[in-house]
Amino acid sequence: MRKKHRVGLVAAAVALVAVPGGLVVRSQAEAAGREAEQKSLEQAAEEIFQRHADAPGASWRKDALPAGRVWNQADAKAVVAHVERKGARFTVDVNEITTPYLSDTYGSGLEPTLPHVASHRFVFERDGDDWRLVKDLT
Repeated sequence: MRKKHRVGLVAAAVALVAVPGGLVVRSQAEAAGREAEQKSLEQAAEEIFQRHADAPGASWRKDALPAGRVWNQADAKAVVAHVERKGARFTVDVNEITTPYLSDTYGSGLEPTLPHVASHRFVFERDGDDWRLVKDLT
């Protein structure tokens, strides 16, 4: 009888340890999934911002230039502030930071200028492994 009682206590102890541990692992997995989802949405928004920054008519190209300098390029960055899921669609509040660069007429002496900052609200939905922009609510 004593052996059965000890086995029962050991089984109860294992169950008490395993259940909260399983809940913690599940919670950590869900948090990691949300973080990965947010990072991929951030990358999707960044691709949109970079396309706009690379366009010949980009707004940053209209700023006045110092003598002997030309606009060279711009690097866009996205920072997700908030994500809300509604069914298969994700509403994303994202901040854009686009840093234009100046150079001399030969393309050397690259130097950053004052970044352009804007806030956007996009609606995305999954398109295979990527995201598709459904609507720009900005």
